[in-house]
Amino acid sequence: MLSDEWKTEALKRFPELQENCEEADNPYLLWFELRDAFEQAYVAPRNESMIRRIYEYYEWCAKAPRGKTAEDDLLTCVSVCFLEHIPETPEALKDMPRWFNREDVLKMKEIFSYMVGEDGYATILARFNEDRGKGERQ
Repeated sequence: MLSDEWKTEALKRFPELQENCEEADNPYLLWFELRDAFEQAYVAPRNESMIRRIYEYYEWCAKAPRGKTAEDDLLTCVSVCFLEHIPETPEALKDMPRWFNREDVLKMKEIFSYMVGEDGYATILARFNEDRGKGERQ
């Protein structure tokens, strides 16, 4: 069974979302809240701190030990509740080269194309072609 480390870590990283973090019974519910916060962070004025902390929390979750089922696997949770939806937010899509490199996007094709399909995935790759050499994460 998944320990509550995910919740403890989220409370440290997102004090302004304390109530949401405490009320989340599982990481899926928490990531639904974080995705809403992520989308709001891209609305002017952009909340760079929130964007950065959500990406950092995603990386923390991705490094957590894998669960035995989708229910107790943080990486699956993050993929379904967050990563799949990044391309649906136009400003986040434009910003992807800051947080992922082209190799990451190629490895995660199934995840990034799930909600937006092949055409949407082509749009993601086009962002990386446009930004090649202009600050794309190495």
